[in-house]
Amino acid sequence: MLWGNAIFSKIVFGALILCMLILFQSFLSLSITIMGVKFDLSIVILVYVALSGGPTQGVIFGFLIGLLLDIFTPPTLGWGALVKCLIGFTVGSFKDNLYLEGFYARGGIIFFALMLNDLLYYVFTSGVNTSTFRTLTHYSLLSAIYTSIGGMLIFPVLSRIHWERLGMDRGVV
Repeated sequence: MLWGNAIFSKIVFGALILCMLILFQSFLSLSITIMGVKFDLSIVILVYVALSGGPTQGVIFGFLIGLLLDIFTPPTLGWGALVKCLIGFTVGSFKDNLYLEGFYARGGIIFFALMLNDLLYYVFTSGVNTSTFRTLTHYSLLSAIYTSIGGMLIFPVLSRIHWERLGMDRGVV
């Protein structure tokens, strides 16, 4: 019975995170946008889940985040889910091969994940052309830096919540 409660607890916790993410993207993301550069909390949470849970949890969580965020843009429905699945798998695959204790390593992974997210999304939805690379260099690069800095500050909070929920003192991720 304990195993069933643990799985139920993970599902409920994941659903709450998803709901908070959707509320953030819907209502608060515009208020912390700086001169058109947006903070992408979905990538920060996806990177955290993939690094703490591995590629399987990264793919599942990436699919759910991508699909829920794609609801707001019906013409490209599904592309965000595919891209976030790929990112969840890629980042989760690095879980055992990276030294993640460092503050800057987490920021680098978030930076890489956001740049990969934007590159794949623009290529899948718009194709490869000069506007894709202009968008990546003018918008995505600044957004990746902003999100990386914010993500480095959010990671310890997510880690503390995660490990307190499990009844442990501290976590590695």
